[in-house]
Amino acid sequence: MSRISLRVSTLFLWTPVLAGAPAVSGQEPLDGVVWVRSTGSDSYSGQGDRGIGIVYFSGGAGYGRVEADTLLIRAQPEPGSAVVGAFLYTEHKAGISWSYSVGAPVRLRPNVLEFGYEESGIPLDSLAVAGSWGRVILGFHKDGAPYHGWMSLDSTRVKYLLWRKVLANNRVFFLSGQPPRFYANPAGRKLPLSVETGSNADYILHPLEVRGPWMRVRVAEPADICGSDAAKSRTAEAWIRYLRADGRPLVWYYTRGC
Repeated sequence: MSRISLRVSTLFLWTPVLAGAPAVSGQEPLDGVVWVRSTGSDSYSGQGDRGIGIVYFSGGAGYGRVEADTLLIRAQPEPGSAVVGAFLYTEHKAGISWSYSVGAPVRLRPNVLEFGYEESGIPLDSLAVAGSWGRVILGFHKDGAPYHGWMSLDSTRVKYLLWRKVLANNRVFFLSGQPPRFYANPAGRKLPLSVETGSNADYILHPLEVRGPWMRVRVAEPADICGSDAAKSRTAEAWIRYLRADGRPLVWYYTRGC
């Protein structure tokens, strides 16, 4: 079995499963990896990078299929390229508790993002031309510089989603720091429509259609979801910009439902 030769320091002694290799026997960690467990909200702090999508374990989370699994991250989009990091899933109690960690030759602030109900992945920065490799943002150095690497998008072990598709199929809201702006049409006249933001926010945007980085939505305030009385909501239709020029989101969705 191939080993990762990276600078030493380990926080966890799990039993990882290397891509294309059987599980390591006993409590034997990957050599020279600084493992840092994710808090589960790394990219919600405003210091993360949601990227253009998410890469995640195809087996899901909390199903008791494995005790641990590892996705390796390489320097280049090639099978023989040097391993520069890893994304680790550890199930502590089958179907009840699990966690995610990132590993690299240096300590990183993890860029782990929840995209489903208690299921997380690593944000995707870009795709290789053939679509068989994805460049991920594993974490950040102390100075805030991103730490990138390439992950093989082997569908038997890895899946990925693009935010342009995810957001078009979910009720959304503006990300913190993004002023709510509404338009009559894509890049057109701004509408005199506003919603409450911050701690008092109580609105939701229902996607109706998308055109490139623009989305036509039905605005409901108060939000007409989760058992709320829809008759009490003020509604209107408008266009919003939901993606930046680089494909990163300007809006987000409730990953755990309401």
